[in-house]
Amino acid sequence: MIRESQHFGIMYALLVIGQAVLCNYAALGPYITLSMLPAMVLCIPTSLSTISCMLIAFASGLAVDWMSEGIIGLNAAAIVPVALLRNWIIKIFMGEDLITRGDRFTFKKNGAGKISAAAVTALAVYLALYIFLDGAGTRPTWFNMTRFGVSMICNLILSYIVINILSPDDRK
Repeated sequence: MIRESQHFGIMYALLVIGQAVLCNYAALGPYITLSMLPAMVLCIPTSLSTISCMLIAFASGLAVDWMSEGIIGLNAAAIVPVALLRNWIIKIFMGEDLITRGDRFTFKKNGAGKISAAAVTALAVYLALYIFLDGAGTRPTWFNMTRFGVSMICNLILSYIVINILSPDDRK
């Protein structure tokens, strides 16, 4: 158990650094916002409390903001509500027993459909807040809606990769 949590912590920290690199060097245009943070927060072990998860999410968002060229606090403000809703999202889409046992979800155990629904919900919360806070009422609605849709598609693909990296391997 300790080895698994150390592995998760190291991979999580590396993905935070990877997110900062992504923010700095993978600007694909004004319509696409790439973020691994919602999938990373969704994969935090359910044995941690909601407050702990929110603190980890805040620290992750602030670290990404600090290491990238973005506005300080933007990622942090958008990711904390995802951490707040994480247990609810997992209960709705993957069942309450997952939280009760303190277990983690995988594609093998829960299936791509359930994990996709959970990832889409987490991404929707994150992107809605991020785009709203980033635009601050200065961009037209059609631009924000287009940015939301295109970013959702790109981030869903990125989320599958992150969830595969952070979910435990049952074959060992």
